[in-house]
Amino acid sequence: KKMGLHTVALTGAIGGKLKSAVDYCICAPSNETPRIQECHILIGHIMSELVEQSIFHEQQSCISRS
Repeated sequence: KKMGLHTVALTGAIGGKLKSAVDYCICAPSNETPRIQECHILIGHIMSELVEQSIFHEQQSCISRS
């Protein structure tokens, strides 16, 4: 945050102390660690896909036109 970056945290059900320290807190709706970890894995994959789409979308559009 001190560097002007947006901060994101993945947490369990209520976010704990970390929730107030970040800009965006994504809380997995469970108190069971394995379920929370499964949610975090899914969220990580979704975030990766969104980043890839934003970076490579223009390249894919050019390829599909040729």
